[in-house]
Amino acid sequence: MRCLLIDDDMPTVEALIRIVNWSDFGIHELMTAYNIQDAKELYEAKRPDIIICDIEMPRGSGLDMIQWVRDRGYEGSFIFFTCHESFEFASTAISYRADAYLVKPLDKSKLEAAVRKAVDVQKQHRMLDEYSKLGQSWIKNKDWVEKNFWRDVLTAAISPRLDLIQSEIRKRELSLTEQGEYVLFLVTVPKSQIGEQWDSSIFLYALSNLGSEVLFQQVNHDRVIPYQTDSTFYNAMILEGPVDAEQLREKGEQLIRAGGQYLKCTITCYLSEGLSIADLSCARGKLEQLDASNLIFRGKVHRQNEPLAYDTTERYALDMERFELLFVQKEQVQIVNGLKKELETLAARKKLDPATLHAIREDFLQVVYSLLLRNHIQAHRLFADESIQQMSQQADNSVFDFMKWAQAITTRTIDSIRDAHKAESVVERAKRYIHENFKQELSREDVAAHVYLTGDYLAKVFKSETGLTIKEYLNDCRIHAAKQKLLESQASISEIAMESGFDTLSYFSTVFKKLTGETPIAYRSKHKS
Repeated sequence: MRCLLIDDDMPTVEALIRIVNWSDFGIHELMTAYNIQDAKELYEAKRPDIIICDIEMPRGSGLDMIQWVRDRGYEGSFIFFTCHESFEFASTAISYRADAYLVKPLDKSKLEAAVRKAVDVQKQHRMLDEYSKLGQSWIKNKDWVEKNFWRDVLTAAISPRLDLIQSEIRKRELSLTEQGEYVLFLVTVPKSQIGEQWDSSIFLYALSNLGSEVLFQQVNHDRVIPYQTDSTFYNAMILEGPVDAEQLREKGEQLIRAGGQYLKCTITCYLSEGLSIADLSCARGKLEQLDASNLIFRGKVHRQNEPLAYDTTERYALDMERFELLFVQKEQVQIVNGLKKELETLAARKKLDPATLHAIREDFLQVVYSLLLRNHIQAHRLFADESIQQMSQQADNSVFDFMKWAQAITTRTIDSIRDAHKAESVVERAKRYIHENFKQELSREDVAAHVYLTGDYLAKVFKSETGLTIKEYLNDCRIHAAKQKLLESQASISEIAMESGFDTLSYFSTVFKKLTGETPIAYRSKHKS
């Protein structure tokens, strides 16, 4: 077997080599690395059976390394050691299937026990590979095989045809009744609820174990399938029917209470009707759609055929004139609080369905775009950064996401209008941008984009404030820099022209003489001497 030792402290690596008689464990090749980059190169060159790695290192952590190798399908053993007993480190390590977690200073007996266990695990893996070659690959892997079967069924990786599903059950040697009845129990948590206090993989792992324990009275049941999208954490749990619907609802309510108590989040549960295996993937899609349309009925148990009780008898329209007046008055707090109050009122009346929330968003944007247009501000540049784009994509997911987006849009809009009304502020920012970038190819539109204004409007304000056009001011900056270079350097005239932002020597000479009354050569000769 082959083992890779990783630690940025060279004496620690040497001690690891000496402290264990590696050949006694069947390890005949040791590789060493002192940073994660070197470790990755060694991994690519010679894939090790066992990796022993420090967690805290200056150029990439051990957690980065285990995530990297697991993403590449690495099934080898991974042993961590560290100076700190950190629950966060340990939880992350567990989520990536670490085999052991040792605390420095290393105890020889504990290290040897961990290595012995890792070697045994790898021997078992090799034995399973042999079984696979002999047609007995699933003898030791029944739970893993069944979990992957259910995942393939839910995602339609196995086509939802009964004959193909029957074939897969026989091929994987599973003890399942393909003609039986099953119930899909879907657990959901919006990602916006957990913020940054949880790592996504750890939260999904915890949510999965909590659901498994409540519904099946055991951790990591093979019919609990965790997955996630950009906006939501999911646990799909498959129960063999027929089931008592009322008892299952009670289990869902128990899980919701446990989620609030232990994970500090609001869990929502959805139950399908009794289904065949072939119908499970379709039911998953329908339950996800039901969850996507659920804005105000969270923290409850819902059945697939019980529609959410929205009151859509009368459609709501945003009072756009009122919000436009608040924008003109720059009443940022009143805008955000006004939107929040409107949404709370609609939710209390059960009128806040996804279509209504989307309509409010469109009306609100219309107010914003109208104001920006009147103030010669280009919306596509003002809202071009990644954070605003991401919030915009998630705004329809929940009331929380909508208010987060609306507050960001309101702040950005009012700040930009206030800056546009302060001619000095806009001109000073434009001048600073020119000073910082005059060596590059620079147009009036480039400068205008930097201050979120149209080219025509900025040109008008700039000329009024400085008495110069943007092009004239840009040439002034370039000639000023060229004059310094002519006196302070030995560079040629053509080199100085290029370094100062001019495309050609002839144009540089023309502008230089126009602004100084002398040619560049005459200026250097006269003033440098």
